Amino acid sequence: MSRSPILLYALRHSGKHAAVPTALKHLPRRAASSGVTAFKTRPEGNTVDLTQQSIVLPGPEKIRVASYMNEACYKPSQFFSEVSTVYEAFKRGQKVSNDGNFLGARTGPNRSYEWMSYSQAEEKARLLGSGLMAHGNQPGSCVGIFSQNRPEWTISDLACVHYSMISVPLYNSLGWKSCRYIVNKTLMSTLIVDTVEKATSIIDHADAMPSLRVVVVMDLPDEGTSDLRQRYTAQGIELCTFEEVLRHGAQKQADLVLPSPNDINTICFTSGTTGLPKGVPLKHKNHIANHSAIFATYQDSEMMDHADVHLSLLPCPHVYERGNIYNVMTMGLQVGFFSGDILKLIDDAQELKPTIFAAVPRLYNRLFDRIRTTVDSGSTIKKAIFNHALNQKMKDLEQGTLSRDTVWDKLVFKKVQEILGGRLRYMYTGGAPISGEVITFLRCVFGCSFVQAYGQTETTSCMTHTLPSDTTNGHIGPPGGGVEIKLIDVPELDYYADNNQGEICVKAANVFEGYLDNPELTAEALDEDGWVHSGDIGEWTETGTLKLIDRKKHIFKMSQGVYIAPEKIENTLVRNPLIQQVFVYGDSTKANLVGIVVPDPESFPAFAAKSGVKGSLREICQDKKAKDALLARLQEYGRRKDLLGFEEMKDIRLHDEPFSEQNGLLTPSLKNKRPDIAKEFEEEIRDMYTTLD
Repeated sequence: MSRSPILLYALRHSGKHAAVPTALKHLPRRAASSGVTAFKTRPEGNTVDLTQQSIVLPGPEKIRVASYMNEACYKPSQFFSEVSTVYEAFKRGQKVSNDGNFLGARTGPNRSYEWMSYSQAEEKARLLGSGLMAHGNQPGSCVGIFSQNRPEWTISDLACVHYSMISVPLYNSLGWKSCRYIVNKTLMSTLIVDTVEKATSIIDHADAMPSLRVVVVMDLPDEGTSDLRQRYTAQGIELCTFEEVLRHGAQKQADLVLPSPNDINTICFTSGTTGLPKGVPLKHKNHIANHSAIFATYQDSEMMDHADVHLSLLPCPHVYERGNIYNVMTMGLQVGFFSGDILKLIDDAQELKPTIFAAVPRLYNRLFDRIRTTVDSGSTIKKAIFNHALNQKMKDLEQGTLSRDTVWDKLVFKKVQEILGGRLRYMYTGGAPISGEVITFLRCVFGCSFVQAYGQTETTSCMTHTLPSDTTNGHIGPPGGGVEIKLIDVPELDYYADNNQGEICVKAANVFEGYLDNPELTAEALDEDGWVHSGDIGEWTETGTLKLIDRKKHIFKMSQGVYIAPEKIENTLVRNPLIQQVFVYGDSTKANLVGIVVPDPESFPAFAAKSGVKGSLREICQDKKAKDALLARLQEYGRRKDLLGFEEMKDIRLHDEPFSEQNGLLTPSLKNKRPDIAKEFEEEIRDMYTTLD
């Protein structure tokens, strides 16, 4: 069996594993996160003072921690004393659920959810792990998972956990250039995919991925794939079905190789908004500290048990949903996967009847719009009754009362609640801003807690999140349990820590130790004292919660959670000879980009004339036909220059006067003054989003 060059380091079973690969030697060891402290004593009653949700520790840095943590255990990295790895988290869930249902999915339209228990999932994970080992992998090998959410995704992840392999998730929005980079960067030999289409794309790019030796397809029919199998054989790559690898594992079962807390569990690659994606190795102890930071915030009455059901909708490759699954697994809960078609999400929810629902703000916005539109289109009497019931529940909410058993729930909101199954206890969101109006509306109508989280891949997700008992809006909550946060001065943007404003820096046991084989970027993101510099500008509120107010660098998230680097897009598009300047804008509550474009005064009129548009530059810029033609050309140009779909402007407005220092729209170094341009074209931007909506 060949040895993979990418191996775990600092493993407990050092005698069984090869030497540390060069790619992982650039992960610095940091004393701040080296220990594992069990959170053995829950704060008595775990009561929370919502008027003081964080406290300042002594010292000049003004570090804040959650006020609900007592002095003896405000830095937990292990909420459950028996759980220090993801494997132990799984075993705990299996035990406390009494081997109950774990993973569920629908096998076809209008079908019920079919479930496998924790022990059935464990058996499949062991067989798959043994099969992967039989195909040349070993502890420390990187195994790729490229699939939509489904039970086999989690089984593949757990197979890696059971044999100390490293899972490396891939996802569609990365694009094939980045996917090839990830395979090569990790020297991945095995890639698990869900569809024949993905398997076909892989073989199209096989020449650029020389380390790849095995591709496992979850859904590979026996018929109609002979040509594909021949192409794989010709490339020297083995093509297997998921079931075949399970059978290989059954024929040659391997002894478990259990991980230690300091072993790498996964390498998550960021979306690469400023170039190629960055690899973020996360250890088992990072994931355990992440769920500890979350569990510590729940009062006893708010804790979940094995009767709760999570609807898995957010992409499993993203660290937020991976954390969600690990969290509910630890508690012995059930995970039901949506069918993969967002248009059938409501049908999935009504069949599953989840108690836990996590989604991006964009989906909650759609849900809000759908309900409001339905109500507003109804009769005057029905609309008045709905709004009166909503106002009554909003008054209850202002007093801190949240329930689903009021007379208004029974008479008015029951049918709305049944849209998502009628049993919701928690709604979660993160990844992008969401308005307080939407949060309040959903809390009242669905009668459930709404929790907003803030985090990054580099912090294994959790940095802050709102407390379930807090019904206020306009903030992202206090630090998670065991998380330290400080704000540092950003003088160039006039933010100072003395004013409770500054760049958000985080230190905790869930913080990563460095990017994969990239010490330069590691030094930018992680300082010598173990603080992650987020690039976000925050402000402490009077109640000790954190509020996001700006970005240190011009990178932002859209409503679907993807990162956008506008300057990268602008620098690509401005090379098109039809334009002089471009300003790309994204509203973080929206899904699409828009832009302001200054056309080239010489080439653009001739281009517009081909569409039958003539006149002065100003007149041409005001013509919709000319604008649409230029937008189509820029979209085509961007695709040819490898811009991804979410980096494409969906509407533009043309402006005949160039941005300049004189009109206040360029800096002395001739860079776009982004806030000033956005303000100058505020009306045009608003009109574009109105049109797109």
